Amino acid sequence: MRLAASVALCLLLAAPAAAAPAVTGATSPQEPDAVHATMEQLDLWLDTYTDLPRPDTPLARIGFVAAGEAVPYAGRMTRLESTMSGLYDEASATIYLVRPWFGDTARDRSVLLHEMAHHRQATAKHWYCPEAMEWDAYRIQEEYLAKLGETGDFNWTWIALLSSCAPRDHHPD
Repeated sequence: MRLAASVALCLLLAAPAAAAPAVTGATSPQEPDAVHATMEQLDLWLDTYTDLPRPDTPLARIGFVAAGEAVPYAGRMTRLESTMSGLYDEASATIYLVRPWFGDTARDRSVLLHEMAHHRQATAKHWYCPEAMEWDAYRIQEEYLAKLGETGDFNWTWIALLSSCAPRDHHPD
């Protein structure tokens, strides 16, 4: 019995950790390792300060993209405007970070945290529409920045409208 328990423990400890997501669009050979290290820190922060569980599905990719570039999102191509800092595509488990993003400021890290929160949110509970996740993700991002003595200076009225599942862009005939 002790032998079986010892073997089981050894197999458990020898199991490979979840693979780190691929990083595309890196500008240096060191950038993927730096992003992975930042993600580890942010995962621990999310574990400590939120009730969002780590998802069973690992994040597949972090993609660095230029403003104006089109990326797959929700089954169609979406152009990332210069006003966007990041985007999470649930279908591909991909986070897109819009350049310039260096990860050396709290603001940059908070953008990655926001998108990582979406990855957790996607499987944590039911959302009536994908936009409904935004309010909580922005609150998490604001709390992260506040703990670092900074503010997101977010437009909460805009975020409330963004987070609504109400029909959009309806015009009378």
